[in-house]
Formats: sequence, structure tokens, C-alpha cells
Amino acid sequence: MKAAEFAPIAATPALAACSIREPPSKIVSKAEAAGAGDLSQSSLAAVQIWLEKHRDLASELDIICAPVRAVAPAEWTSSTEGKLCRAARGVASSTFKPIESDHLRYQGGWR
Repeated sequence: MKAAEFAPIAATPALAACSIREPPSKIVSKAEAAGAGDLSQSSLAAVQIWLEKHRDLASELDIICAPVRAVAPAEWTSSTEGKLCRAARGVASSTFKPIESDHLRYQGGWR
């Protein structure tokens, strides 16, 4: 085997070893178990589009993400968990939630 043919084969494991492995996350696991697939390679827009089809899950994830988001460092938003939480927040905030009324009526003017 020539050196030119061997170089790409030898470089492949070295490049694979350079990827950063994120710690496991129950938030990401919950979304992947619901059918989202591998979120580590997905863009924020792709995750948001998928969550728009699963609005109940987005609202649930947004609640789980709230305490994590409150203490997260700056680089967290680029992680898979941060990306998922940002997408869940966007979808959950635009989801219609009916407001229960107290059925009292108010009229303007003097009494």
C-alpha cells in the first residue's frame, strides 16, 4: 500500500477522536425517545420544526429546561441540550393556551 492511499485511512480515527462528547442529558433523552432521532447533528431550526409538530412535548420540555436554563453557562446554548431547550422555549411560548375566565363582566362608565 502506498503512503498516499494510507494517509486518509490513518487520519479518519484521529478526526473521530477530536469530536467533543457531551454528557448524557435526560432532556435530550426524552426528546430522542419521543422520536426526534439524533439531535446532536440537527440544527436549531430543524429541532424547532420537529417540536412544532409535537407541541405538548415542547411545553413539557420547556418546564424541565427552566431550572437548567437559569444556571447554565454561556456555552450551554450551543450544546445539544441548550439547542433543544431554546427550540422548546420558542415553540411553547407560541402555543395557544386557553385562559379560564371568572365569568365576571365589567362595564365602562360611571355608576
